[in-house]
Amino acid sequence: MIKELVNFTDKLEEPFKILGYEPKPGLHILVNKTQQNGTSKIDLQDFHYEKYDKKMKQDMESDFLEDCKLRQKNSWCVNTNKCFDLPTKAIHSCSPFCVAFKREHLEGGKKYKQYEGNEKKPQIYDRFKSYFEKAFSLFNNEEEKEKYIVFERFFSNDDFSEILREIDDNQRAKEEEINSKIKEIQENAKATSDKSTKKKLKEQAKVLKHDALQFKELSDQDYVIFYLDVPLKKYKEVHDNYLSDKLFNTTDYNIEDNQKELTYGTSDFLNGFNSKMPFLMHQTASFDISGRISNKEAKSLYEFLNILPNRSLPSPLPIFIYEEELQSEAISLFKESGFKYSYTEILKELFKNHNDKEIANYYLLYWLYTKNGVVFKDFDFVSKFEFKVDSQKCRILNLFGIKKNDKNQMKTYQLDNIFDFESLIFKQLLQNKYLKLDYFGELKKDDYTGFDLSFSSYSKYRKAVYDYVYKSKRQAISYHTFQEMVFARLKDNLKQDNEYGIKEILNIWFSLAEFFINPKNPKITMPSKLKSYREFVKNLVSDEEAPEVVSNEEFAFTAGQVIKYIHSKSKSADSGFGLLEPYTQQSKCDQFKLRIANDFERYKHENFSRNFERAASFILSFETEIDLKKLLPEMLAGFFNDNKLFSNSKNEDQ
Repeated sequence: MIKELVNFTDKLEEPFKILGYEPKPGLHILVNKTQQNGTSKIDLQDFHYEKYDKKMKQDMESDFLEDCKLRQKNSWCVNTNKCFDLPTKAIHSCSPFCVAFKREHLEGGKKYKQYEGNEKKPQIYDRFKSYFEKAFSLFNNEEEKEKYIVFERFFSNDDFSEILREIDDNQRAKEEEINSKIKEIQENAKATSDKSTKKKLKEQAKVLKHDALQFKELSDQDYVIFYLDVPLKKYKEVHDNYLSDKLFNTTDYNIEDNQKELTYGTSDFLNGFNSKMPFLMHQTASFDISGRISNKEAKSLYEFLNILPNRSLPSPLPIFIYEEELQSEAISLFKESGFKYSYTEILKELFKNHNDKEIANYYLLYWLYTKNGVVFKDFDFVSKFEFKVDSQKCRILNLFGIKKNDKNQMKTYQLDNIFDFESLIFKQLLQNKYLKLDYFGELKKDDYTGFDLSFSSYSKYRKAVYDYVYKSKRQAISYHTFQEMVFARLKDNLKQDNEYGIKEILNIWFSLAEFFINPKNPKITMPSKLKSYREFVKNLVSDEEAPEVVSNEEFAFTAGQVIKYIHSKSKSADSGFGLLEPYTQQSKCDQFKLRIANDFERYKHENFSRNFERAASFILSFETEIDLKKLLPEMLAGFFNDNKLFSNSKNEDQ
């Protein structure tokens, strides 16, 4: 995994690595060194600053903020546990050319007030000297340190506060000026009755409100970041020195290779290794640690983890190990879409110009960016990706007369590729009440309110479905798995009184059950079985002699017709499918028949057709040892099919 991610990152172009990378929200200030009376100091008059707010559009960033963004990237700590301001962890930069902290640590801020009078927690003003001692250690020689001691004095002497006060005065004045213009425009908009003029004035006010964001007073969580005006090259040099040490989990096991000018150590890449916890260490092994990586590899992995939060790469992410052109094409497609294409859409585009032999042998990484940072949920090798499916073998037929509206009958769906399979089958079986199917997010029961059984299926099989669709692991979904997902969704739809949903799942069941039984050579027999079930009921209620051999499936289908007929006699306000659910709970034939007999007893005063009497007589005399829950689809199919028991009336009112 590490080798593949390193190779992938190293092949990315440098400009791409910072796509989507944003300046920290807050105040960015660039200061310069100057000479006064032969003494070097920071110029308190000549400085440049801008405020960045996340509500500002990234494509409207100024050249100054673009420059600050690069300085920030090459000044930031790996994580707060490896910053230079321990144990307080308030200063998040790690460079002799940059100092970054949040407004809350300055006078009047929340943290400042917390630390006031606390001898164990000195204020940030008293910690700059120790910060720079560590930052200056990144220089390769003492002469470099002497050149920039002026920047340390700028903070330890509290000269930086003078610049902040001036900026604060300027920001407040500009904000008041803009707010005054906005107020004037809004009054003019109220005064005019011309719609065109009113619209233009509102647009002007909207633009000014956006402009005002950069002059708004800093919040406690906004950053204050000072940069010293030196070439970006110097930022990178000292940051590389910082990373060469901090990118390892610990320096205790570092080995120097002077010939290759490399350092090898324990990887800190998503690594829980901790040498301070003996119970996590090997106790009997002949080696001290299981493996080392070089500092160059560690830096590539660090860059990769910093690219992902920028949303410039899709999730799942295909990492092609042989086809560099294919990798570039996939990334270009994502970029050209404005970073909106999903993996599904990218693969569909790739398959327009490539075949399944070319799109193969790649690693698939599924990652999430959470409040705790980047989390890898799945990483696996895909030797072959089966994109196309046989549309003649994989069709969802409209067997139960679903209509888009009162007039139009739903069409038959051809499944051309595996992503059609995902959206038209698996999504219908496992999606939550918001019509979403999330493979690796948190299991949220609240998202499945009213769909308890579907939630159970989702919890058990979402990873199997992901493997089936995205990795072509066809063994991941068996007939039993498919059947369990179907049954669960059917029962939930019954509880929801969702006739459309029930028919939709039954269409899926009868159209594709045989495919899951034998996917290599499916015989589309379920629809023909449905036709034979109808013929069976038709013959059963006719004057012809009853067949000698009857299958359990024919019994279940006929039972559905009988239950539907009895159900139609209900005059209660509950006209939904609540009366049907108790039948789905019965597993033994005797109990099932007793339920039918009891419901018939409730409506015996009603008129019944001769067809019903013949069908009911057959049902109540049938014997089987099978678990009737296994026949749920056939029973529901009978219930929702055209009912043959409403004809050939005896005393029934038609």
